[in-house]
Amino acid sequence: MELIKNCILKSKIQFPIYICEYEENFSINFTSDYEEWELDSKILNCFPEYEFTEDLEKGRKEIRLQISRNQSEFCSDDWGRPIENPLNETKYLIKKPREKSQKFNPKITVLFEDKEQDYYVNIVNGINKGSGEKGFLLLNEFKTQVEKSEVLKDNLYKTKIEAFHFGFLKMQNLVDNDFEEYIKDKKKEISKQQRIPRKIVRDFIKACNQNDIDGIIRQFNENFIFEKRVDWKTESVFNGIEEFKEYIKSANQDLCDNEFKIRSYWGFNLPKSVTIRVKYFPKQNIKDNMTLKSRRFIFDLQDNKILRITEEK
Repeated sequence: MELIKNCILKSKIQFPIYICEYEENFSINFTSDYEEWELDSKILNCFPEYEFTEDLEKGRKEIRLQISRNQSEFCSDDWGRPIENPLNETKYLIKKPREKSQKFNPKITVLFEDKEQDYYVNIVNGINKGSGEKGFLLLNEFKTQVEKSEVLKDNLYKTKIEAFHFGFLKMQNLVDNDFEEYIKDKKKEISKQQRIPRKIVRDFIKACNQNDIDGIIRQFNENFIFEKRVDWKTESVFNGIEEFKEYIKSANQDLCDNEFKIRSYWGFNLPKSVTIRVKYFPKQNIKDNMTLKSRRFIFDLQDNKILRITEEK
């Protein structure tokens, strides 16, 4: 009570101040023409382990002091205008929460696309031999969880959580390098998976350009189907290898002798299908032989054999 009274006296409030004593608490009331915000700071200086809050949240808290400020709805400002939002607030002086050491898992999971990679921030106790200051050090090992390894002597951290956060930053260069290697290995694996399908498609296009019937059908599945589409509509379908051979031997065929050149883009949906687009100058139609044309071929594969080809114009 004496501490609070001294705070009020230091504020030099020029109005009557009423102090009432009850069985378990005191009540202090006064009316002022100013909110007396400085009084809050003076009180906090007297209670360094406490803080003001307007929200007690959940749970029980020890309340040392309650301050309520209220303005009448008839109050006006210095210009005589009614105050739009009269002050009506209550705040509580409560003990500051103790700082807890935040627990953490030294394992950090990193996603390389859908692959999970585990890394670890390894921390050990340390001491500054010059000053005797105790703290924590990081180990220069981030891929496995260890208790002994080379110590990073760049810094002595005051808390484990501080060491953890700096360790997280230090490991990112390693993770970036690992990710680059992951991408390289992935590209190699993709290239390996695409090698045979690419050869099958290239051999088919080469055989078409050379009008090599045996070469064209060499990689066909026994249940092969060839479908021709124009403007997304099916124009004709040839079921089986023999029916397809009759087509490419006929005068109506336009698959051979066109010098197809595969464009750079390849669409892979392995192991199911491969999509390519070719460009060519038609040789069979004199009117069009100077106009560059384009077609799309979709190859459906099964066990490294061509099950179906869909040609789209």
